[in-house]
Order: sequence, then structure tokens, then C-alpha cells
Amino acid sequence: MFLSSRLAILFLCLPIALSNASTLRKKPHTNSREKSEVQASGCTKSLPSSVTIGETSNVTLTSNDIERSYLINIPQSYTNETSVPLILSFHGGTKNATNQLELDLFTEPKFNALNAIVVYPQGINDVWQGVPGVTTNDTLFVSDILDSLNQDYCIDTTRVFATGKSDGAGFTNVLACDSVLSTKIAAFAPVSGAFYQTTMPCEPDSTNIQCVPGREKIPFLEFHGGNDTTIDYFGGERKDACLPAIPYFIQSWATRNGMSTTYSSSLTALDTVVYTYGSGADTGMVTHVFDTNIGHDWPSTFANSDNLEDGHHIASFNASTVIMDFFEKHSLPDGTAVQQPVVVQGNPIVVNGLLRGSH
Repeated sequence: MFLSSRLAILFLCLPIALSNASTLRKKPHTNSREKSEVQASGCTKSLPSSVTIGETSNVTLTSNDIERSYLINIPQSYTNETSVPLILSFHGGTKNATNQLELDLFTEPKFNALNAIVVYPQGINDVWQGVPGVTTNDTLFVSDILDSLNQDYCIDTTRVFATGKSDGAGFTNVLACDSVLSTKIAAFAPVSGAFYQTTMPCEPDSTNIQCVPGREKIPFLEFHGGNDTTIDYFGGERKDACLPAIPYFIQSWATRNGMSTTYSSSLTALDTVVYTYGSGADTGMVTHVFDTNIGHDWPSTFANSDNLEDGHHIASFNASTVIMDFFEKHSLPDGTAVQQPVVVQGNPIVVNGLLRGSH
């Protein structure tokens, strides 16, 4: 009953303009794959002997004087004649790289329409930078992974993407806000993200969100469930830090990208609403997928380790398919415009007589 009343408040504050959309899939507005194939001609790097096409291998490297590891999957279609996209997928807290591989299914051809190389980094103690109390330099780890992969594989450096679940989703946001890595990763898609902020006391609808991307217009797709009891949709204090309310967090990304906080929305299932920001060629550059019923899950119509837990259930859509479609639309621009550091300052406003966050 409590959640239902809060959701009622949410929909009063974020009125839904329904469309006749029956699917989350949208045709890409740019042909980044064609661009890649032209750009990539002449790549003749030999595949490292430690990996096999069509299989997943464990790789170690030293980062910041610490031995780190990641899983890498090379698609069956890979050749050294054409560069391919790269997807970085980050596991949740207390989980590991193998868990994430089994969760997102990007190593399955059905869910890898981009024929991308997929990498699953392993966090130290199964956690990531950005979680309160974690001091590991994971942004350096990602930079080292990218440098190593670019040496050994035919990577399309304009089509590197990042996604993750929970703490891994929070770290995906850390990468999007990093002044350097935001210029090397084309698009970001966190799922059930823990977007911790250090400002206290915690005001979820107006907390300061620290974010300093190195370019303008960061493509950002976020998924969250209305029944998430781990990372509450409406935010709040957790681990002595502040979780922003997800609607406010998404609007912050729209503002940071120079977009209006006016959005369009479509009801794609009885329990799923897609909110999109931006106009013209930038339509949907910031997108939020809200499923009122699921919990702290990676949304899937197939059984997975999330939706098999007690009280959880399958979703009306597959996040992995939506993510792949989103990634296919985006690539890094030919030149990245470096902007000044941005901090979104929250100021509460009254909408329909109710206090919600804005900027």
C-alpha cells in the first residue's frame, strides 16, 4: 500500500503522455556500424594465443601495482580485418564477473547484435569505486584494460560501451562522469544502479550530484524497478551516503547534456514506462525505463539469478536487448568537445502541489 501511494505521487509529478509504442526497440538514427567498417579497414592484429574465438577466457593484468583480472568473450564473427565494438559489463556488489556474464547474456549471439567483444572486469573484493569506503582506483583499471585491448584486438575505439548492475551500475555512472573515460566510452547503460553521493544530510530530490564529464551529450540509458528494496527508487540514505531519487538523477543527466527536463513517455507494457529526453537528433539520448513491479533485478523475460529469488519475477522486456539497441545508435563523435566541470545543484520545486526534485 505504501509503495502504491508513492508511485501515485510519482505519476502525478511525472505525468505520462502515452503513445502507441508496443516495444522498447527503436531503429538507430545513425549507422555507426557502417562507419566502423570503413574506419577499421587494414586492422591486421593477430589474436592473442591465450584466447579462442567464440569462447570466454580469463585474462590478468597489473594495474596500479595490483594484479587484476577480467573475462573476455570474442564473438564467433571476429576477424582481424574489421574492427568491432567493445562492451564493458560490471558485476554487482558481492557478485563476480562470471555472475554478470550469466546475467546479461551478452556472450549469447541472440543478445549480441553488435557482434561486440564483451569484457567482464572483476572488482577487488567484489565491489567497485564509488561505493562508500572503497578506495580502489577502478577508473585506472578500466583505462589499463582499454589500453591492453587496443594493443591486442581490432577494437573500434568510437564504439566502446559500458553497462553494469547495482554497484557495477553505479561504477558505470562513475565512468560517465569521469573527465577522461567519458571521452573514450560512447554510451552508458546502468541497471538498478546505486548512484552514491557524499552530500549529507541526504535530500534525495535535491542532493548535489558530482559529475565532471569530458565531453558534451553523454548517451545515458537507465533501468530501475519500483519494487527495488535494495536501491530504493525514491532514494535515501544508505551506507552513510545519499542515493538520489531516480527521477531526479535522470533529470540531472538531461540537464547536464544541455537538454530540457521536459520528457516524452510511452507505456510499453502495463507495468513499464519509458521516459525519453532530448529532441531532434538527440531524442532519447537520455532514457529511463521504469518497471513498477520488478525489484533489484536485471530485467529479463528469461529466468535469471535475479528474478528467481523469492518475491521476484520475470519482466515484460529484456534489458540486454534494449541496451544493445541503444548502443547501436551511438558512437563517439569525430571530435570530443571538452567542457568545463559541471556540478548539478538541486533545488526543490512544487509540481501539482507536491514537492519533488528539479535543477
